[in-house]
Amino acid sequence: MKEIKLYHKVWAMLPVLLVLLALTIVFIIPLSQGKGSLVWNWSLLLFSGSAFLFFLFLILRERLLHKPPLIITEDKVIDNNVGRIKEYHFTDIHHFDLIVYPGLYVSQAVIRIHYMPSVETKKMSEAKGMDRIYRKMNVAMMNAQDSIQVTNLTMKPRQLCDLLNERLKKKR
Repeated sequence: MKEIKLYHKVWAMLPVLLVLLALTIVFIIPLSQGKGSLVWNWSLLLFSGSAFLFFLFLILRERLLHKPPLIITEDKVIDNNVGRIKEYHFTDIHHFDLIVYPGLYVSQAVIRIHYMPSVETKKMSEAKGMDRIYRKMNVAMMNAQDSIQVTNLTMKPRQLCDLLNERLKKKR
């Protein structure tokens, strides 16, 4: 089986970039004219400008450096988000399932990772600090310790979940 690399759809990120860029420009205008509260205007400008730069960084990082946010290999899934890289080995996983949270403009698709009972207990007992809180919160909210964000990837969420479960069956 070959390695599958999934990227974010650029066209899905463009509206977010354009809105943040427009907000940044709009917040520059009161600063240049000296109107309004200086602290408030700078705060809004810094927020929208840094959010714009962050999303631009994500897109450029993925495309120019060829760092996909999700890689599926023969024996594991690599979730390569900014700031963290997580590996989920098929030997530890019982099954994957898809959950979609409806949103106002865009629904959020998440693949829940259900571990084997022994692995689930081990992961929870080995977790420290914020990781332990994160896992407990995930169990309370989603009934799974870990999940993978799959909104706006180059493969549809249902297809991706089916592919992961197929690879899981082949690994057993």
